[in-house]
Amino acid sequence: MRTAFALVVSLLAMSAGAVRAEPPKLAVFDLEMIDTSLQGEMNGPRTDEQARLLRAGDQVRKELADSGKFRVLDIAPVNVAAHGSNLQPAAAAT
Repeated sequence: MRTAFALVVSLLAMSAGAVRAEPPKLAVFDLEMIDTSLQGEMNGPRTDEQARLLRAGDQVRKELADSGKFRVLDIAPVNVAAHGSNLQPAAAAT
C-alpha cells in the first residue's frame, strides 16, 4: 500500500511538471528610428544613434529572456530580410 501511494504521488508530481506550459516564443527585431527632421533627411542616420538602438534591442532581448516569461527566438536567419522589409505597424486611422 505504501509503495502504491508513493508511486501515485510520483506520477502526480511528474504530470504536474508536464502540464506546465512552455513560455510563449517571441521574436524581437532590431529597433529603428525614423527621423523625419530636416537634419535627419539631409545627413541620414547617425552612427551613434544606430549603435544606441542596437544596444537597446539587445537589452530588450536579454531582459525578456532573463524574465523566464518568454522564449526569445534567434532572429539571425531572417535578420537580413527583416531589415529589407517594413515591419512597422500600420498607422492608426485618425
